[in-house]
Amino acid sequence: MEVDGKTQLVGIIGYPIDYTLSPAIHNAAFRALGMNWLYVPLRVEPGKGEAGIAGLRALGFKGANVTIPHKTEVVPCLDELRGDALTLEAANTVVSEGGRLVGYNTDAAGFEAFLRQTELETEGSNVLLIGAGGASRAVALALARSGAARIYVMNRTARKAGELAALLKRANFSSEIFERTFDQQGAQVMRECEVVINCTPLAAVDASELPLDYGDFRPGQWAIDLNYSKAMPAFLGEASSRGARVANGVGMLLHQAAESFRLWTGEEPPLEAMKLALRKALGDSGG
Repeated sequence: MEVDGKTQLVGIIGYPIDYTLSPAIHNAAFRALGMNWLYVPLRVEPGKGEAGIAGLRALGFKGANVTIPHKTEVVPCLDELRGDALTLEAANTVVSEGGRLVGYNTDAAGFEAFLRQTELETEGSNVLLIGAGGASRAVALALARSGAARIYVMNRTARKAGELAALLKRANFSSEIFERTFDQQGAQVMRECEVVINCTPLAAVDASELPLDYGDFRPGQWAIDLNYSKAMPAFLGEASSRGARVANGVGMLLHQAAESFRLWTGEEPPLEAMKLALRKALGDSGG
């Protein structure tokens, strides 16, 4: 890919940013379509989201993704929110439209596409959602739209769990929303749930970081970890060893990226090229 004065720039704002796979995914898409665009990682430290958005304006970026810890922090800095970003009060995608920066959220749509891909039916299900950050908000929205019967939000602090629950209740979904803290042992809730989703960075290596009784995982139950790496997270390993079906966050990452690509370029994303680049970045030559 040759960079010149006509190259259109997009990127990702976050911290830490060293391990992001998004540049590999999007630059592969631009190459596949012969587009003179470049996607770059932008290291923006906590508390500096406003400066990051100002930088996008000053440098004439066509847009950017926004990741941890800035998804809610950047909202006041944007000129407008649309779609799911309005509901979630969090943006993971910024698009420059006629000099105005508009915030969108493609995470919920990405998770919905992942559900379709895995043929995981959540309508009428009880779901335990671990974590209450930006990704959790999007997953909770997708679950509520899918018709989940009950969504249990378990978080280290009651305040953030309560904020997420209140957000969904204001949207008037039929799903019942319940809040739990890590101090309230999740074992009983796990027994009631068909799906358990980890939206935190915890339990990647040490399963005991989450207050769960892993012995309650069972065949037929789903365990999903939004993290992705070459090695299976300990959380999924514990679930898999007890017969639960498991999945990581790669599918959601791919599909939210595809939605962002559409918003920036107006083009249909080359999913196969993006998927191949993602596999290569993960060192996975398999399916």
